[in-house]
Amino acid sequence: MREDPGQDLSALDDGALQDLKDDAGEAVARAFIEEYLLMLPARAAKIVRALTREDTVESLDAVVSLRTSSAMAGALRLESYCRDLERGLKRGHSPDVTAVTAGLFSNIRQVIREASRRGHLPPRSQDSHS
Repeated sequence: MREDPGQDLSALDDGALQDLKDDAGEAVARAFIEEYLLMLPARAAKIVRALTREDTVESLDAVVSLRTSSAMAGALRLESYCRDLERGLKRGHSPDVTAVTAGLFSNIRQVIREASRRGHLPPRSQDSHS
């Protein structure tokens, strides 16, 4: 089994968000991280669908998109995972879809767990019946 080189990285580093807060303000940074977290499952699913269809162009596009947004959010492990996946795809490797699915969602769970611990998750509506 290949060791994951990104495991020594932080699941979520607040430095990137702090930079965004400094540059664009608290509201922009909060909106960005909330949107990023909400879109993670859909972005991962897009990668898996493209890999299943063996569509290298769409796979690369989806992986690069997730890698870039993860870098902006400070999701260093997920960014590293996507970078490794991107390199393999560019070299013509066909990754095991089941392994990629497991790797993506494992990293996403870590990001969400850390985001929750740090108070970055969007508030849930307590009264959806009003």
